[in-house]
Amino acid sequence: MKKSIVLCADDYGQAPAISQGIINLIEKGRLSATSCMVNSDYWAEHAKWLLPYQQQIDIGLHFNLTEGRALSKEYQSRHGDHFQALGQVLRRAFTRSLSQSAIEAELHAQIDCFQDAMGQPPRFVDGHQHVHQFPVVRTALMRVYEQRLRSHHTYIRLVNEPLELRDFIQSFKKVIIRMTGSWSLARMLQKKKIPHNLSFTGIYSFAQAGHYPQLFMRFLENINAAGLIMCHPGLSDLSGADTIARSRFEEYQYFSSDQFIRDCQSQGVVIRCFDGLER
Repeated sequence: MKKSIVLCADDYGQAPAISQGIINLIEKGRLSATSCMVNSDYWAEHAKWLLPYQQQIDIGLHFNLTEGRALSKEYQSRHGDHFQALGQVLRRAFTRSLSQSAIEAELHAQIDCFQDAMGQPPRFVDGHQHVHQFPVVRTALMRVYEQRLRSHHTYIRLVNEPLELRDFIQSFKKVIIRMTGSWSLARMLQKKKIPHNLSFTGIYSFAQAGHYPQLFMRFLENINAAGLIMCHPGLSDLSGADTIARSRFEEYQYFSSDQFIRDCQSQGVVIRCFDGLER
């Protein structure tokens, strides 16, 4: 039985090696979505590279609150010109010391930046380091969605991979991600009837990147129809600026290979855009 899923490459626009690697995979027909960091210095140029593929893949907004410079004046005035590290954002979200209006303003600004470059709203929204599911942030996302995105049938990425007992020992990263708001976001999406993926996988420790083909086979086995697999491919980058550059290149090599095609076929997985999923 065939399983239609979205395969989404994150962090487009963050760096040239990442964007070019993703473009290469799109040209080979290996991806069905990519998620864009629009506050990057590279975004204006890299957005042009994506324009020919707007009808081929889902191009979405990778809403960012943890890396680089804020785009909105309200966010800058409330929380500073530059975003804080993930741990600080997470703490401020759970202590409710983030300004919801500032988050809404920043989301509007990032949507504007995306739309100015691509000529259309994002096909979907997710979050860099999953910030879109955090307290305060998810409420801001719901408000902006109603104002800007519902009429375009934009979908929201949901991290809803089931937790197993062994995850609390072997995959603490997955546990933390799930515990930072995915259940609350799921309830919001269901209550408001907002389109979202029905299953999710792709989380792993980047220290295990050398075993990515085996890890991805497990993702293929665990994903359900109408699901989404997250990935982070990129070309080799020796600059040292990207802390997960090695992992990105391991993923890129796998997705470029014939083994990736054989693995998808063996599990009956078909890579499609969200609108082509059987839900």
